Amino acid sequence: MLAAPRGFAHTATMDTATRRMIVLCLAIALAAVVCAAVVPTLESVRGIPGPTIADSGRPILAFVAVLAAFAAATALAAFIARKVNAVVALFVVGCGVGMIAMRTGAVRDLVFGESSLKLAAVECAVWTALIVAACHVIFRFSGGLPDIPKTHEDEIDSPVGRSARLSWLAGIGGVVAAWFAVATLTKGQAVGAAVLGGFVSGAIGRVLAPRTTPVYLAAAPMAVFTVAYAFMAFTVQGEPATELVTGGFPRLLRIMPLDMAAGSLVGTSLGFGFMRSFTEPKTA
Repeated sequence: MLAAPRGFAHTATMDTATRRMIVLCLAIALAAVVCAAVVPTLESVRGIPGPTIADSGRPILAFVAVLAAFAAATALAAFIARKVNAVVALFVVGCGVGMIAMRTGAVRDLVFGESSLKLAAVECAVWTALIVAACHVIFRFSGGLPDIPKTHEDEIDSPVGRSARLSWLAGIGGVVAAWFAVATLTKGQAVGAAVLGGFVSGAIGRVLAPRTTPVYLAAAPMAVFTVAYAFMAFTVQGEPATELVTGGFPRLLRIMPLDMAAGSLVGTSLGFGFMRSFTEPKTA
């Protein structure tokens, strides 16, 4: 008689997990479809989607379209944050951005199309701001993570407290990892390197601040990348096309702003989740 309730409880738990998985898969697919719909607006004067929004033949339309798609993906992710958790929700947004990134140009299109590196640096800064906004909305709706309870210590619980700021340093390690990984000029490797950079940031960030909710951690690798990209874009010598052919083009600039934005969101959530078993929060 006592075994039946436990059996029903186990079945109910499995049903809940299954429903969450189905909802998550549908959300990822929907985010990808919504974001893929804006790719035509990124078409450049060369007749193919450019490597950056600024490279579009209609940059204002492209920016508005991408912004609307990102907002829709974020709203969808906020719903997922309530059903699953906020870290998984960031993964959903990243999948949407990744769909755009994989269908746009690579570094060859940037340099041989005579696109502006400086405008690309500005685009990096815009993506950093958008990721910060998405993180804020998603964690606001989620109410936190179930495996990171509040400690009632401001320096630990605050999303911008000392512990959180320490975790943001993981973004440096993430960008270094991305720099090492992007060995070729292909689009797939650029996106993969960005995801690896995000993964390293998420993993290190959780190690540095295991008791702090990572509200803005996903923006850390994007912010560091923006600083590095801007420095290189404004100081690069010679013609970018010539430098790319001769091997003098900065290696990190092989990653496009869209690539890093997608990698920061997807990779950070994967890395943070991966380290869960290794960094269980310690109670005071």
